[in-house]
Amino acid sequence: MKDALKEGKDGTIIDIEVVPNSSEFRIEYNQWSKRIRIKIRSQALKGQANKEIQAIFKEIFGDATIIKGEHNRKKSILVSPDIEKVYSKISEIIK
Repeated sequence: MKDALKEGKDGTIIDIEVVPNSSEFRIEYNQWSKRIRIKIRSQALKGQANKEIQAIFKEIFGDATIIKGEHNRKKSILVSPDIEKVYSKISEIIK
């Protein structure tokens, strides 16, 4: 799962893939794409999915910004904690 995380200049970059319009919310690791997969209820319409994703990551890490893939299912998100803290928190969630 660590291969979905990269150290950035201002924190940690998390590579994710989004599954919008899902019947359930879930965070898991996709070992083939080497990304954190996030199933969300929002539709990928008028930024709804991006708003939900940012809200989720802000709740977990305190700060989150989509830095790549704003109009794509594959995105990169910058969060402020260091890579070890991010890995630890995500590991707890994915169990």
